[in-house]
Amino acid sequence: MYLPSEDSLLLAESVKQYTGKSALEIGVGSGIILKILHDNFKIVAGTDVHIMSLKYCKDNLPNDIMLACCDAASVFHYTFDLIVSNPPYLPIENHKTKDYAINGGSRGIEMTLHFIRSGISILDIKGKMLIISSNLSDTTELEEYMSEMNLKKTIIKERKLFFETLQSIEISFEWFLLPF
Repeated sequence: MYLPSEDSLLLAESVKQYTGKSALEIGVGSGIILKILHDNFKIVAGTDVHIMSLKYCKDNLPNDIMLACCDAASVFHYTFDLIVSNPPYLPIENHKTKDYAINGGSRGIEMTLHFIRSGISILDIKGKMLIISSNLSDTTELEEYMSEMNLKKTIIKERKLFFETLQSIEISFEWFLLPF
């Protein structure tokens, strides 16, 4: 289970300003974000591939939060007002063994892209996605994908640490670019 750190706290601060009908967290970890979502949304769901994270959340959070052991948002066909994630975003260095809780792939952005691709299909047309990103990741492919998909990126909060800069990024559909 991923224990809350600076990135989780940044996402928690950012999530507090959102309210609505339905919210999904991809990669629930310890559940600190689910707790905030539960206060601000009527329907709350969370996913994780680690059964121990889900068990911890089940035992320590309100029982009306839906939890699913799955890859990203793969089990959902319901649309959400808000989808949030603190994906693994650190690049794998020098062919070290991958730590799935923190390593997002060779460039650090692969898991973030996977989570966004999985979530975008179930995001309400007026909905928002909120993700954490690091300057240590190569975000070139993320920027290209967002452009191809007519997605708008807004930096909500930023936190500079001694070794990296973290950003809380809101992703939404570009209204003027949507085909009608």
